[in-house]
Amino acid sequence: MNRKAPLIFLVLALMLAGAAAWGAHKWINAQARAGDGAKKLQLAPVIVAARVLPAGQSLSSGDVTVINWPVNALPKGRFTKSKAVVGRVTKGPMVKGEPILAAKLAPKGAAGGLSAVVPPGFRAMTVKVNEVIGVGGFVQPGDRVDVLVTLAGGRFNKDPISRTVLEDINVLTVGEKIQRDDKVRGRTHKVKVVTLQLEPEQAERLALSSNQGRVVLALRNQTDHNPNPGNGVTLSSLVPLASAKAPPAKSAQEQPQGTVIEVLKGIKLSRQIL
Repeated sequence: MNRKAPLIFLVLALMLAGAAAWGAHKWINAQARAGDGAKKLQLAPVIVAARVLPAGQSLSSGDVTVINWPVNALPKGRFTKSKAVVGRVTKGPMVKGEPILAAKLAPKGAAGGLSAVVPPGFRAMTVKVNEVIGVGGFVQPGDRVDVLVTLAGGRFNKDPISRTVLEDINVLTVGEKIQRDDKVRGRTHKVKVVTLQLEPEQAERLALSSNQGRVVLALRNQTDHNPNPGNGVTLSSLVPLASAKAPPAKSAQEQPQGTVIEVLKGIKLSRQIL
């Protein structure tokens, strides 16, 4: 019996060691699963644009879709259900996959179209792009532009002038419209147009400028809101005429030499050089 005791203790030790190893393995696996669960990315539904949307678009169910978004980076003003945005109108253009936010939608009840894009207190006016020298094809909604006018009539008939009349103006939309060709009867053609967001007084200035002269847009850097220090330029100041030269002074050789004697006969004066 005494000979078997060490063997029994050895077997028991091996069994206890195996049980401890099995328990440690289970605990490590449980901790690993808990760590993976903690690190697993948590997502929440967010409504986004299903395609490119123009400004003034009245949203339908086909215009939006739902995607999962990380909960630690959810955009403010998001929507989680498509029915919450169907029928609402976009205030500006949107790209595919862009979150539909409350700040990007017109108030409830607003009808679709450009009128929903114009903020209260502002007006929308359109300028033909073929009159937009230098930025036709480059100006996009959301850009900032200056409006310049060139006047060549009235008191500026002999000395045309160009001057900035509006500064730092927001571009609402860029599109096309059908225009009748004045040169060929019955013929029409497409022209690109830029719609500007203006205050009422600015709209009056643009209307007068378009009627009296040629309007041109100048594209601004979006972060540049500094006023234009210029006062305009006239043709005469742009290309000044050469000043008239004074007649050359007579040389000393051209002056009469000798003594000059003046002789008065009645009312007739004569000179003689001795």
